[in-house]
Formats: sequence, structure tokens, C-alpha cells
Amino acid sequence: MSELWLRLRRWRMGRRDIREPLRRLMTVDLPRADTGFEDVEFVALDIETTGLDAATAEMLSVGWVVVRRGRVDLESAESHIVRPSGGVGRSASVHGLTDTIVEMGQERSVVIDRIVTVLTGRVLLVHHADLDKRLLDRLCHEHFGAHLLVPVVDTLALEHRRQQRRHHVNEKRSLRLADLRDAYHLPRYDAHDSLVDALSTAELLIAMVAHNDGTKTTRLRDLLTS
Repeated sequence: MSELWLRLRRWRMGRRDIREPLRRLMTVDLPRADTGFEDVEFVALDIETTGLDAATAEMLSVGWVVVRRGRVDLESAESHIVRPSGGVGRSASVHGLTDTIVEMGQERSVVIDRIVTVLTGRVLLVHHADLDKRLLDRLCHEHFGAHLLVPVVDTLALEHRRQQRRHHVNEKRSLRLADLRDAYHLPRYDAHDSLVDALSTAELLIAMVAHNDGTKTTRLRDLLTS
């Protein structure tokens, strides 16, 4: 989605009768595509779900951390357990959650409001936008009647694009978050939850920028998911 098209859609949506905090997100200005990397604030976010189909999956937990001035702001880190409409099913064993833990979680609507508030004026950073961003779009549409119109940086897509530019796409090479961190000489985290994965994604983006074009020359347009 081009910068102009995104801004136009946000302007149109901001004129509709939509509830806060999504209305404010639509009306607050975004960083321009030519903004330098260190002048953009990113929200690295990860969601644990009941499945891999964004059309039907439930959100079990979500974690995020802000990247500010090219660094991870650990004080901004948040993690929330979300109470889904049904049980957690088999996904419980994958994510280390149980029905009892999830039942103690927050209402989905409260968490969605918080995500939208944190994303206001910032860029969404995820690893594998086809799941997380599409799920957020669906949940926002169910909650607000409108999609989440924010710029997106996807570290998975970014690495694939980098390989294509260099005519060196290795279809056998994994683009999983942990494997890409290995490729960029980042340490592995033993724990696995939404906040750890969000932090992992934030660190990966910083390493990718430093390794490729550098933090001083990289612009937001160089990172955005097309």
C-alpha cells in the first residue's frame, strides 16, 4: 500500500463515525516515507493465536515493545493474556497456556483498544504480517467496524526482498524468526512467548538495518511492506 493511498484511506476513515481510540489513530499524522530510520517509532508486536488462519484464529496473548531512536525501549514493553470466546484447544500446549490461565485474561476489546492506542502515530513491526496484521485487521473490523490502517514493516518480507535484490534467494533457507536471528548473529532466547518474540523482532530489524544500508542512510520507505 503506497503512502499516498494509506493517507487517503485514513483521511476518509477519520471522517466516519468511528469510536475512539481508532478515530484518533486515523487522524494523527504518520511519519513520511522519507523519514530516517532513527526518527521513526516502531511497535514490534507479536500475537499468540489458536491457529494459523487469520480469518478464524483467536488471540490468546499479545506482546509489544517500542523501537525509538533506533533502539529498543524496554520500558515500553507490555504483555497481555486475552480471554477468547472459546477454549484454547490444542494450541494451549504450543503456547504454554491453559484454559484456566486464559480465563483469567483480559477482555479482547480492552486489549484491542490498548494496541490501537500504542500504534497511534507509529509503524507496526511484525515478523510474518500475513498472520498478525490480517488478524489485527479482522479484530479491529469486528470491534470498530474498520480496519487497522497503519504502515507495516515485516522482517520476513524484508529479508526475502533483500535476497531477491541480490539474486540470491535460497528457497531451502528458513526465514523463521529464530533462524534469521542466527543469520544476523543475534543470540537465541530460551523462552518463547509473545513479548519475547516481539523483542526478538525488534532486535532483528535493528540488526538488519545496521548490516545492510546502515541506520543513518535507511529511510522508512526502504523498510515498508509493499
